Amino acid sequence: MDRLNVSGDHVHAAGWSMLVESAGTPANGAFTVNGHSFDELRYPLPRPDVGAVFWMREGSGLCGFEGVIQRLAEPYPNGLLEIRRTRSDTPALERGRDSWFKPDPALHVDLPDEDRRFRVIADRDAERFLMSGATDYHRIDRAVLGITGHHVNEFDHVLDWGVGSGRLARHFPKDRAAATLTGCDIDHDNIAWCREHLAGSFVGCSMSPPLPFEDASFDLIYSVSVFTHLREPMQFRWLEELSRVMKRGALLLTTIHGQNAIDFSRQPPSEYARLQDEVREKGIVFTGDNTQLDGHAEHGGEYVNVLHSVDYVRRVWGRTFEVLHVLPGYILHHDLVILRKP
Repeated sequence: MDRLNVSGDHVHAAGWSMLVESAGTPANGAFTVNGHSFDELRYPLPRPDVGAVFWMREGSGLCGFEGVIQRLAEPYPNGLLEIRRTRSDTPALERGRDSWFKPDPALHVDLPDEDRRFRVIADRDAERFLMSGATDYHRIDRAVLGITGHHVNEFDHVLDWGVGSGRLARHFPKDRAAATLTGCDIDHDNIAWCREHLAGSFVGCSMSPPLPFEDASFDLIYSVSVFTHLREPMQFRWLEELSRVMKRGALLLTTIHGQNAIDFSRQPPSEYARLQDEVREKGIVFTGDNTQLDGHAEHGGEYVNVLHSVDYVRRVWGRTFEVLHVLPGYILHHDLVILRKP
């Protein structure tokens, strides 16, 4: 989504979507808002900027869309607007990837400041903080629902590992968060903000294990963009530690930078091919230091950027967990890995 403007009952949306093969012109029904078709929809539109980034994907330069709904009686049912594309080839478990969510801004006036937001998503924009958090939370929720038949908030003890300033946690239903949600992070300033402003329990932790929790404390753990920042030795320590605090049969949903992240990386063809080959050969590749938390969290140079191959995750992480699914591009440029503790 590039723009999603709601003014009264008028909705204007614009963005890009890799070609929906089943969509005719003007793609009636391929894009909806809260299940309603657009009154006016143009798709596909030229997007040379997208084509320049995704030169390796056929049709990427012709993937723009723009739509208008003149009268949407209730833009935010239950506090949430959903814009969805329909693709017949999307596997059932991955359909959450085809939706973006915009929460009612009137319900989210209390936001962390720009610097706190930047440390979480490298972006200071308030609307993108809200939309990305709602989208990631509800996509994870749909994956959990597809596997277990239960929503994330229906589990008794849930951990948001790497909660930051509550980008996802703020979308956890408040009537359940106080009793069921715990968040932890190495950024203790952001943890303090969460304690002051959000429902739930929030605790600081260190770059290295252990976590301040008893064995078998959690039924479900989710995290976005944590293992994307750990070298292999630290990754192994955290896999063991997360297993320790999980109950038998508990789920861990976490993200990696894989092929989709390589596609998003704006590399020229030669470097793109070299990086693909290196990740395929090594399984995990260090790509550089990350300075987003410098001055706000003690990490001793351990907070970096890494890429994973799916084969590596299945083979190596499978020594600690049962690897149920790896959903490509499920959290934008992140792949979602779904694990179960044996």
